[in-house]
Amino acid sequence: MGASDLRVTVDQPKLRCVLHPALALGHPFGPQLALGLTRAFETWLTRSFWQVLDASEWLARRSPDCGPLPDAAALCDWIALRDSTDAGSWALRWVGDNLSESQTRGLDGDGLLDRFEWLAEALANRRGSARPREWDLADDPLHGALDAVALSAALEGALLLCPVTPSGAARPGPIQALASLDIAVCDSPLARDASLYPTERLVVRQALAAAGLAPLLDLLLPLAVVHALVLPDTGTEDAAVSAGDPWARACVNWYLL
Repeated sequence: MGASDLRVTVDQPKLRCVLHPALALGHPFGPQLALGLTRAFETWLTRSFWQVLDASEWLARRSPDCGPLPDAAALCDWIALRDSTDAGSWALRWVGDNLSESQTRGLDGDGLLDRFEWLAEALANRRGSARPREWDLADDPLHGALDAVALSAALEGALLLCPVTPSGAARPGPIQALASLDIAVCDSPLARDASLYPTERLVVRQALAAAGLAPLLDLLLPLAVVHALVLPDTGTEDAAVSAGDPWARACVNWYLL
C-alpha cells in the first residue's frame, strides 16, 4: 500500500444538542432539520416528541381551537422515518420510558435514564398540577418545554435548541416555563466579560453553517440556546434542597442564536 493510500480518521466528540419538540414537529422541515443537526451535533430528541408521534391519530382529530397542532407533513415524515429505520440505525438519540426504548449510544451505564426521571419528576412536583393522562401529554406545550429542559440537565447542561415565538415574548418557551416555576434564569450570559458563552455562540453558528443548515434555519429564525445545569448537592443548601428539589440549585442560561 502506497503512502498516498493511507487515510487517518479522527473522531472528535460533538456538542450535545437537545432539539425542542416545537422545532422537530412545528413545521414541515422538522425531520430535515433534526437529521441535518446530526452532521454537527450529538442530537437528542425528547420523550415528549415520541409521545406526540404515538398520539398522532388522536391529534389529527383534535380541533385547532384547542391550541397549536403539530405540522401534518412533519408528523407523516417522522412516522415514515420511524417505520422504515432499524432501531440500531438511528443517528438521533433519545431517552424513552425505559432503557430498551431509549437510544443512548454508550451512556446506558452512567445512570442517564434515572437522572432524567429524577429531574423531570422534580419539575412536575414544582408544577404542582395533576399529571395529565398519558395521551394528553402530547397536547401540553408546558410539558414539552420542561421535558426538554430536564433532558438538557440530565446531559450535564447540554445545549437546548428552541424557537423564540413570534408573539412578542422576550423569552423562549423553556425559559418562560422555568420562570413560571420560580426557577432563576440568567437572561444575559453574553454580557459577562469572563463568560465563554459568546465563544460558544460563535462555535454553534459555525457548526450549523458547516452542516449546510443556513438556508433552512433562515426560515425558522429567531432561535435560542438554553443551558440547564443542576449543581451538585454540597449539603449546605436551604430547606427546599434538603426536601429533595434539585432545581433549587439549578443554573440556567440562555441566549439568542
